[in-house]
Amino acid sequence: MGTLHSLIRELQDYIGITRKKAIQSPLKAFQNVWNFGSTLDPIGDDAAILVTGNEYLLLACDAIYPQLVAVEPFWAGYCSVLVSVNDIYAMGGRPTAAVNLLSAPDDNMSETIAQGMAEACRKYGVPMVGGHYLPEETAGVATAMVGRATHLLRCFHGRPGQWLMVAVDLEGRQFKDYLQWDSTSFRTPQDLQSKLAVLPMIAELQLATAARDISNAGLIGTLAMLAEASECGARVDLNSIPKPYNVDFSKWIKMFPGYGFILAVDPEHAGKVQALFQKEQITAQVIGELTEDPNIVLHSEEETAVLFNWSRESLVVGDYGG
Repeated sequence: MGTLHSLIRELQDYIGITRKKAIQSPLKAFQNVWNFGSTLDPIGDDAAILVTGNEYLLLACDAIYPQLVAVEPFWAGYCSVLVSVNDIYAMGGRPTAAVNLLSAPDDNMSETIAQGMAEACRKYGVPMVGGHYLPEETAGVATAMVGRATHLLRCFHGRPGQWLMVAVDLEGRQFKDYLQWDSTSFRTPQDLQSKLAVLPMIAELQLATAARDISNAGLIGTLAMLAEASECGARVDLNSIPKPYNVDFSKWIKMFPGYGFILAVDPEHAGKVQALFQKEQITAQVIGELTEDPNIVLHSEEETAVLFNWSRESLVVGDYGG
């Protein structure tokens, strides 16, 4: 792992985290238009929540880095669906349908990206019902996805004193040289969908209040985003973080896992939540807790250091909010 202070510097400079701060600029334009009566929370969660009668309509949108699309078009198409699926499940919902935005310089590239999306649609059981195509343009892909939920996991609803649990599928392999852990491409649709169904089950049993899927910000960056949205700090025990045996720790905590979530759980529910994940062969471990102070504190053996202090800086929330 190296020294804790060197790890802190590495995380603070990690592009997966620093890019999140750029969200603050465009968000300002939407400060007065995010709700015209049916939106439950301000922008910032994994999916938007719209109140529709006795259930909630969820809407997520994700794009893939253009550099990845250019050199790994099939994988980029596949991941564009995967990330939106994870967003919907992280909210306690189930995906209903997807649309896409696709651009490509030629037919071969467009077909390859689309085939990747189609493969993920088959895996996750989510129909691709439409989209928009820009031919003879730079390769790019994004998806938007609709889902439904009866109970929610909302990133704004973490509370001081709750335990932070990571749920991650450690079976898999690194995708080439990228900071991506492939735990999905080799699984059956039934297996994938069964593993993800744990999230809405937890929401419906009211065993957790908040969750986020682990994004390109990595495990620690995603945990920090959840804490910031909940107006909390956090204390994290790095030695409690589960990882594949053959992956370096500092690399692992920056990786995007195919299946990975952070949940805020009351201590009395932690055992039940852990058991639900373990039943599906998902590793679930308490790695810290939310706190009242504004610091994201990392602890490793005898070392302790602050990664972020919300009284001095922000990651995603900034001046924007409800």
